Amino acid sequence: MQQLASFSLGAALLPSFGFAEHPIPEDPTSIYIPPGGGIHGMVGDMQITFKLNKNQTSNHLASWESTIQPGELGAPPHYHTSFDEICRVLEGTVFIMTGNEVTEVKAGGWHLRPKGVVHTFWNSGSVPAKTIDLCIPGGHEDYMQELAALFENNKRPKPDDFKLLEQKHDIHYRFDLLKEVMQKYNVKL
Repeated sequence: MQQLASFSLGAALLPSFGFAEHPIPEDPTSIYIPPGGGIHGMVGDMQITFKLNKNQTSNHLASWESTIQPGELGAPPHYHTSFDEICRVLEGTVFIMTGNEVTEVKAGGWHLRPKGVVHTFWNSGSVPAKTIDLCIPGGHEDYMQELAALFENNKRPKPDDFKLLEQKHDIHYRFDLLKEVMQKYNVKL
């Protein structure tokens, strides 16, 4: 009993761990997304299916599935300042560059791309690679949906489009690294 009282007193004196900052909604809603469900889009030749967004998760995360074709770079080198990205490879193999380190992530593997670190990813294999990407906290899905809209009807974004996206969203492109990455790893964007 004395230990329980000590624990209760200690818990009362400890700073909040965020429970009050992120209360459970009064009427939380469960969400089911069936296989193949979600909002579909394309970014270049990469298929994207948006699954969960920040509005559905109290801003905690966003998620989507991507299919990266062989020989394709998933994104130009870039970084973010306010969120982390987590990649879970479902099929195939994805190479992920964070800073100067390249990690081969095979099916079943997980990889964290921390905020503030320049990163990019690609499929050097001979078969499509399928991933689940999580952004924590959510919000990056807004950028991804706007980017996918720029590719609708077989269009390609122009340099000014990327400048506008960069100004609007937490994405900081490093186009100065793009040519080197594409040549070194024999991939195209």
